[in-house]
Amino acid sequence: KFNFLGAVMMGSGMFPPSVPGAETVTAPPEGETAEYGKYVATFGECRGCHGPEMTGTEASAAGPAIPNPRPLVSTVSQAEFAEMMRSGIKPDGTAFPETMPWQNAAKMTDSDLAALYAYLTTAP
Repeated sequence: KFNFLGAVMMGSGMFPPSVPGAETVTAPPEGETAEYGKYVATFGECRGCHGPEMTGTEASAAGPAIPNPRPLVSTVSQAEFAEMMRSGIKPDGTAFPETMPWQNAAKMTDSDLAALYAYLTTAP
């Protein structure tokens, strides 16, 4: 329901209609699977920077190039991946760049990180 002001604002186009194709996303069954890991990557905002298939993005006017995380992740165990995501330190001892919000990933559950690992170690 809208009050009068809301109806006027909607009618004047101040609130655009829904985005075409926008729909409710249903989560796959929670588990340590690549399917659930893709869901975690989507709602953890990983794909927003690393690209829709998590294969990196080119530099553009919007920002710097973002690396493909899959090659690095494929060289570490699931436990090492979880430690890397929780500490912000890569296996070679270097820190993630400041633009990498690893602090958000550090708050993920063990199961979510395992699912993300499964997704990243599965070919896109």
